Amino acid sequence: MNNFQKSVEDIKTKRINFINNFTPEQDILVRNLIKSSSDPELNSIRVHKYLTATKFVGKVETARYLDKIGLDEKTTLRSLDEENIKELLKFFELK
Repeated sequence: MNNFQKSVEDIKTKRINFINNFTPEQDILVRNLIKSSSDPELNSIRVHKYLTATKFVGKVETARYLDKIGLDEKTTLRSLDEENIKELLKFFELK
């Protein structure tokens, strides 16, 4: 395996681990959303995928909530701002 392939595999593993380690715990969620929004290896992950991959919340319910707060299923982590993060926290307060 050459260096490029190794880099691609490392990034892929990092992304999978990030998604699979999702937790709705507020402090951790905020930290992860802020950190990932500026990480070039993570910031292209779709918010909908990040929130629903572990099946803690349903896909339809999440899509409806994202629509309600002005986001959609294609919104990526890089496009989240502080207000979006606050709105996402409200979603998990209801859980």
